[in-house]
This record gives sequence, structure tokens and C-alpha cells, in this order.
Amino acid sequence: MIVTQNSAPRHSSHRALALILAAPLAICLAGCRARESGRARLNIALAVFPSEAARYAKFVSAFETAHHVHVNLSAQTYADILQALRVQSASRRGSLDLVELDLAMLGRARPGVAALDDIVSPSVHSLFSEAAWAAATTNQHIYFIPHRLMWQAMVYNRLKVPNPPRTWDELERFARAHPGKLAIKGARYEGAVCDAMAFVWSAGGAECAPGSPGSLRAFDFLRALSPDLNDESAVYREMSVLEAQARGSVWIHFNWPFAIEYLKSKGLAPAVDLSAPIPAGPGGMATPLGGGYLAIPVSAPHPALAREFLKYLLSRQAQARLSRELGWYGSVAPPAGSEDATLYAGFTAMRPYVRARPALECYPQLSNRWQRAIRAVLFGAAAPKAALAAILSPQPGHQASPAAAADDNDQRCCAGLEP
Repeated sequence: MIVTQNSAPRHSSHRALALILAAPLAICLAGCRARESGRARLNIALAVFPSEAARYAKFVSAFETAHHVHVNLSAQTYADILQALRVQSASRRGSLDLVELDLAMLGRARPGVAALDDIVSPSVHSLFSEAAWAAATTNQHIYFIPHRLMWQAMVYNRLKVPNPPRTWDELERFARAHPGKLAIKGARYEGAVCDAMAFVWSAGGAECAPGSPGSLRAFDFLRALSPDLNDESAVYREMSVLEAQARGSVWIHFNWPFAIEYLKSKGLAPAVDLSAPIPAGPGGMATPLGGGYLAIPVSAPHPALAREFLKYLLSRQAQARLSRELGWYGSVAPPAGSEDATLYAGFTAMRPYVRARPALECYPQLSNRWQRAIRAVLFGAAAPKAALAAILSPQPGHQASPAAAADDNDQRCCAGLEP
């Protein structure tokens, strides 16, 4: 397996162009080696860190041997992969055979990828939840394959919180009794939507129904929690809130499975920290689905080989290896009675309650509106009802830039999805 990485700044606007220009060169060089060895090549763009890329190389080695192929991995960010997909699919000439995309990008990526119905058998379908397949499906056709799915659970300090909250009422009582020890990822980014939407869904609300009684009830609850949240909640993201948990300044927060792996690496799980279900609301429990999906671009040079790789991936054995060797907990639960079963108990318990955010082309605009509403209620003086009403309404105060104008004026985003 050959790995290439772009060393440009992670969020630079030049990275997408660098990917489009540099990846074909890197793949060409790798392909020369492949031709010299008499092997075909499969070019995959994944959003992985260097340590993950090394472990992924071991994971694909059996496929390389069985199919006499070299897997050439281009490690990039999701945003750069999406940009490369759009450029290459538009020209119908590309270098990438498989691309990994974040769930929130599927609506925008859909025009540039091929349908995959032929490789999803009933046994394959059973590997993942209905919510996972719903996000991958448009007009009854499957265009994306779950690759490393995950969802959130509650991460808690078992020494300070021997009986973790099971309901909204218990969570509110905990927050009042221990000010500053409950945290929410409140920075203005998608993580804030993931944290808040678990409460919205568990009250019967929805992204495209901000005016519903359930959405209002959830925002009323978040407003009630806000005075007792950790003071840094307004800037917390996944890693910063996890580090606060590791320091002991936060006792409860909501995060993805990697959080447990991180705490375990620090010697804090299971000795200090564990996972538990997200507290149930008036409508039950809910947790946001996250993670990456694989797709075959319409411009893929080796689409048949790409399909063979997806078939290799879509087995219980392969999914178990991804969970065990890369820490991508998702489709296969840890063996009962194992240490991992204890560590990931909260995530296993939440599996039946996973929900996907809508795979809409306009999802970024919808998410931005929710982010503003969440922050206005948690950290501002906005009333929940007013903040929710603004989500699907034009907001003149944000008309200063073209991007903000497009964000606020696109009223068709949720048309027909919710009453």
C-alpha cells in the first residue's frame, strides 16, 4: 500500500487545488511502481491521520494479495476530497477510484457518484442501522457505503458520578448540584448541532421542524441547563472538551467513540471515565450518526475494482477488524464480557437510537442556522421560541455578505421534508 499526504495547512483554501493537482501526480508515480510489479492499482482518498493510514495499510493487505493490486491511499480532509470529487466528476476524467465523505456532505456529493445497489445484499444491509442506509439512499438507490460510522454517547467520570443521569430531569439536577461540571460542545460548528440535536430528537423535534412543540421543549431544556454549564462550553469542540474531561474539570459531556480510546490511552478509562447512554427525554433517547461513507466517483478509472474493494469491506469480519484495529467502533459491538464491552457500553446501548441528519445539498446552510440558534439560547439572551423561529426565516442582520445572504434566503431547503 502506498500512502501520500498533503502537507499544506489543514484548513487552507489552497488545499483543494493542491489535492486536485498533486494527487494525480502522486498516484501516477505509485502507478508506475504498480505497472513495474505487474499489479493493478486502486486509488482511494480517505480523511485519515498518519497513524490511521499505517493501520489501514495492514487492513487492506489481504485485499491487495487476493486481487493482485496496489492500494494507493491519498490522505486528505473531507472538504478537499469533496472538492476533488466535484472537479473530477464534472470533467468525467479522474484519478480517484474511491472517495470518503463525511455524512453531512452526502447531499452535495450525490451528483458525482455512482449507484451501488448491486453490492448491498440483505446480509450487508443488516450490518448497519436503517438510519445509516437512509442517509446513503436517494430515490430508492444507494450511492454511499458506510465506512466508519459512529455516534455519540455520554462520557462521564465514574468516581465523581457513580450513578450517571438517565433522564433529562436527572441531568438537570446533576448540573444544578455541580455547576461547571457538565459541558456541551458549543463552538459554532457542526458539533454543536450534534449535541443539541440529540435533545431535539428525544423531545420529538426535527431539523426541518424548528417550530414544532418538540423542538421548543428541547430548547427550553437547554436554556434551563445553560446557567450551570462549564464556562468554556461556548468554545468547546471534540478534543478541547475531551481534554477538560481528562483534567477532571468536566465530569460529563457528549462525544464520539474516539473519546474513550483517548481516555484509555491516558490511563483514565475505565479507571476514572466510562461511557453511558445519553439521558432520555420525553420522547425517548436519540443520538446523532456521524462518520465517513465511501463512494465511487462517476469519473473513477477502475470502477469494477472499486466495487470489489467495497465487497471486501462489507463483511462482518472486515467490520470487526476496523473496530478492533483502527478503533472505528460502529457496525460490530465488542465481544460480550471484554474490556472494550465495558468501555463502550454507552455506545452499544445507543445503537438502536441512532438518527441521521438530513442528506440535503443545502445542509450546510441549515446547519449554520441551527448553530446560531443554539448559541443564542445557550450563551445569549435569546428566548427559545424566537431563536427557533429564526431558523427557517430570513435574518436581515446577516445580509452583509453574499454567503450570509445565500444562507438566510434559501427557503427551499426543508421544503416537503417536515410539516
